[in-house]
Amino acid sequence: MRRTRRTHSLLSPLCLLICMGIMTMILTGCWNRRELNELAVVLAVGIDSADGQYEVSVQVAEPSQMSRNRGSDRSPVSIFSQKAPTLFEAFRKITTKSARKMYVAHIRLVIFDEQTARNGIKEPLDFLFRDHEVRPDFYMVVTKGTSAKDVVSFITPTEILPSIGLYKTLKVSEKVWAPTSAVKVTEMLKKLTKTGVEPVLTWGKIVGDVRKGKTPENVKQPASFSEFKYFGVSAFRGDRLVGWLNESNSKAYNYITNKVSSTVGNVNCPHSKGDFVVEVSRSKVKIVPSIQRGEPRIQLETTIDANLGEIGCPVDLTNEATFLAMEEAARKSLMKILKDGVREAQSMGSDIFGFGEAFHRKYPRQWSQWKENWNQKFKKIPVEIKIDYKLNKIGKIISPFGNNLSKKE
Repeated sequence: MRRTRRTHSLLSPLCLLICMGIMTMILTGCWNRRELNELAVVLAVGIDSADGQYEVSVQVAEPSQMSRNRGSDRSPVSIFSQKAPTLFEAFRKITTKSARKMYVAHIRLVIFDEQTARNGIKEPLDFLFRDHEVRPDFYMVVTKGTSAKDVVSFITPTEILPSIGLYKTLKVSEKVWAPTSAVKVTEMLKKLTKTGVEPVLTWGKIVGDVRKGKTPENVKQPASFSEFKYFGVSAFRGDRLVGWLNESNSKAYNYITNKVSSTVGNVNCPHSKGDFVVEVSRSKVKIVPSIQRGEPRIQLETTIDANLGEIGCPVDLTNEATFLAMEEAARKSLMKILKDGVREAQSMGSDIFGFGEAFHRKYPRQWSQWKENWNQKFKKIPVEIKIDYKLNKIGKIISPFGNNLSKKE
């Protein structure tokens, strides 16, 4: 017994040394590691068409200048641009201006100018999807009237990093303001590979003095010299831009595709001057395809729940007839928005609502005959709209101020 215990006591340190040796052999360092001070972290990419080539502009973060308490006047970002026949070449050529290699894993926003979008965005998307470092979680935007380089160089007032400001603005406005639609690259790719539905991208432009908007003075006073504003969605046919939808028509797109989580709308008051505002709290649209006399038809079954947010006309909400009249006015207002939006998309020949996809699911045999010339059929397809509109909450007070009506208990 004594000999066995002594043997075990001798073997334990030996086993421990052997295990440590094996672990040392297994645990290796990161073979492709790169130090942070060797990389330029790209946050936004602007893609312009210039002389038959791409002009790629990148917004790169300066980590040492990102603190709000920074002491120097150096910009928190740097802008680099290069021209080349392809995006990959342009990114590599930027190293002739930058001491660091571009690191694209943290891109938040990709911006196309109008000419690039009209020529087609498949080539840029091929690079952005093929590169193993690029994460497919960034938003894409089309700029109108200004170059993508100007937008990338723009200084936003609310965020230290301008690209993060543009990213957050688009993300927030999509949730509370229906005309905008935050489109990620994965969603764009899905629509490009499907039949019967066309993609969209939110469009915006710089409002004000573009030159001053790219200088630090743009954020040194309460009112900026210029600002970048999102206006609505742009319609594509395949990978090519075909037109712009205004604010109202962009709302119609988001309603029909069930992208509205919350929004507000202005409605003319019935039987009196002024208007009132409704806040949509729930929206659901069902696309119902049918075939009549061998031709396609669409019915949009719409359900809306909304609250009264503001009243600018003399009404008494205790009067049921008045309340129902306001509800009907809101329904008719939405009806006009949807009809105008569908009509505008049909004039462009771009089925951004996915009507064709609905026929593909329900009538696959007929769809196989229509899909080749669906854009022409889409232009003429009759669309019937049915709306079930409910006004629910009216707020803390029954009627507008000045009507000498009591507060709601």
